[in-house]
Amino acid sequence: MAESDSGESTSSVSSFISRSSSSSRLSEFVDAKTELQDIYHDLSNYLSNFLTILEDSVLLRDRQMLEHLCAFSSRVEAIAKVLSRDRMKVAFFGRTSNGKSAVINALLHEKILPSAMGHTTSCFCQVQANGSDETEHVKVEQEDEHMELSALRELASAHSPGALKPSTLLQVNMAKNRCSILDYDVVLMDTPGVDVTAQLDDCLDSYCMDADVFILVLNAESTVSRVERQFFKDVASKLSRPNLFILNNRWDKASSMEPEMEQKVKDQHMERCVNLLVDELGVYSTAQEAWERIYHVSALEALHIRNGHIKNPSAQTKERYQEFLRFENDFSNCLAVSALKTKFGPHLLSAQKILNQLKSTLISPFIEKVSRLIDENKERRANLNAEIEEWELEMQGEREDLQYCFEELTEMTQRLGRCVLNDQIKTLMPSAVLSFSHPFHPEFPAQISQYQRSLCAHLDNLLEDRVLQCLSIPLQRKILDMEKEMGLQITEKSCDWQLIYGLDCQSYMSDFQPDLRFRFSLGFTALWHRLEGNLPLHASPFRTQKLRNGHKKCLPLPPLVHGNHWQMLESLVKSKGSLGTVLLGAMAIRSFNWPIVMILGGLVGSFYIYEYAAWTTAAQERSFKSQYSRLLQQRLRTDVQQTVSGFELQLRQHLAKVRNCWEAQSNETLNDLTVRTAELTKQIQSMEVLQLSLKKFRDKGQLLACRLGDFQETYLTKS
Repeated sequence: MAESDSGESTSSVSSFISRSSSSSRLSEFVDAKTELQDIYHDLSNYLSNFLTILEDSVLLRDRQMLEHLCAFSSRVEAIAKVLSRDRMKVAFFGRTSNGKSAVINALLHEKILPSAMGHTTSCFCQVQANGSDETEHVKVEQEDEHMELSALRELASAHSPGALKPSTLLQVNMAKNRCSILDYDVVLMDTPGVDVTAQLDDCLDSYCMDADVFILVLNAESTVSRVERQFFKDVASKLSRPNLFILNNRWDKASSMEPEMEQKVKDQHMERCVNLLVDELGVYSTAQEAWERIYHVSALEALHIRNGHIKNPSAQTKERYQEFLRFENDFSNCLAVSALKTKFGPHLLSAQKILNQLKSTLISPFIEKVSRLIDENKERRANLNAEIEEWELEMQGEREDLQYCFEELTEMTQRLGRCVLNDQIKTLMPSAVLSFSHPFHPEFPAQISQYQRSLCAHLDNLLEDRVLQCLSIPLQRKILDMEKEMGLQITEKSCDWQLIYGLDCQSYMSDFQPDLRFRFSLGFTALWHRLEGNLPLHASPFRTQKLRNGHKKCLPLPPLVHGNHWQMLESLVKSKGSLGTVLLGAMAIRSFNWPIVMILGGLVGSFYIYEYAAWTTAAQERSFKSQYSRLLQQRLRTDVQQTVSGFELQLRQHLAKVRNCWEAQSNETLNDLTVRTAELTKQIQSMEVLQLSLKKFRDKGQLLACRLGDFQETYLTKS
């Protein structure tokens, strides 16, 4: 029977232990933490890529937006670091000697923290899992020295002379495999008794205010004290409805000391605890909820059962151990749910808020902005294409107008050139020759040559200026007006252009030899030429004519034998000897009477003497000018058409430059329009790529939002 009872007891304990090891809800915290870390990692990459797009895009580069995005990235990185450090935290409170350290040891399945009668824990002890590459150790916060776990007896025990001050935080880093609860990132915070010193408030705020679950450890011998009530009132004022469990420890003492009073004492404890949770703190709304958070246990018994020190527990012991397992299970579930909400809830909301702000303030406005810019650039490109077509048509029309203007100017040059040249040959040049004043000495041949050269230079300047004033300047004005109408840029070369007209009268008159001998106006030679109507211009019988190729051609000498009698008579009349005069005198005497011949001879002789007396240097100069003028007119008339053709050639050359300038300017405008169109096309293509990237980022953001929604539904929505 005993063996049966013993086997049954062992089986019950094993089932209890198995039940206490069930920590499925705690594993959710680890899974949720891993998943949320992955989401934040993807969110960080998402922001980094988006920041790269904004920095590379000139269109979207906005300093304020970049600052916002950098702030988002910094915030995400900070939260990601916090996530890597986030753990579930349980804080144990109570007066000294209530068994707070014993409860933690029972949860750890091993006596780790100092635990004994009276005031034992001297400082704050934070029990947590160490890193994968660290050994188990104990260290004081903000110190680098690592000590073995055995140092807890000296550092954390108030009975040790080397105990730390109550305000010190001692970190106890243990291997995860030492205890299943540590494997789920749970931190257990043991505290000195709240009645140890009044200066612990700041330390409690620093070390415990971020706890997910608060466990108030009482003992069976006393209920909630005023200090404990006040502390949790302060906690409730700082935290909205904190998760609070009340553990009435050392209940084995109440059961063994006064068994008949156990139920009454339990009811009294329950009443006062419910009053604290519901009425004073308002942590729970109903008494039923508060009852589920109040437990009567013996932590020391639970530790002994788990260590195998109690092999045959009594019914009361089993009941208290089962109550401890219920506490452990309830507090683990509450811890996981609370930690999920308190640790990950704000991070979830932060990520959702960042995504919503990104979508509403950056991505969606940027997509709209890029779409608007694409539409505007497409409209600009269409306008530019229309402008190019219009410009090409306008160029064709202006090209035709330009050709028409060129023809008009060419015709004007021909007409005006002939008019100006003929006018100056007919009118200006003779008057200019007559008005020329220079010393004239016919008795010196060298001086006559000098006189002729001076006269040629005078005529060159005068006639060239006349062509410039009457032909070149009007043409220049017409061309400038045409360039202005065409919108061409007026250059200095255009303003300085003029026709080049080099007359060089000396080359025309290089073979001129004037006849300055006295000739009687009633002489037979003069009368004969009047009959012919043309007085010949005398030149040297050996005059040479200069050809275009530079050679000289001699004019043929007059024949010695004339062809008929009329020509012989002409030669006799025009001969310089007296034979002609004698013959003609004989004919006159034979035809008329002597008196008449004598009278006529006297008259002719008198007139001859008068003309001979009047044949002065001035008369000779006038004869020179007359001969010079007639010969120069004759030769200039033969070159009028050639000179006009030269003017036309110069004009066409200049107009060709004007046309080339206009073509270059028009093509420059056309090329500018084409380049602008190409630039717009390139911008449109780059903006379309950017728009596609932004839409992909928007879709990625929606996927992240969906992942956050799934995370919330999986881990935070369920109770």
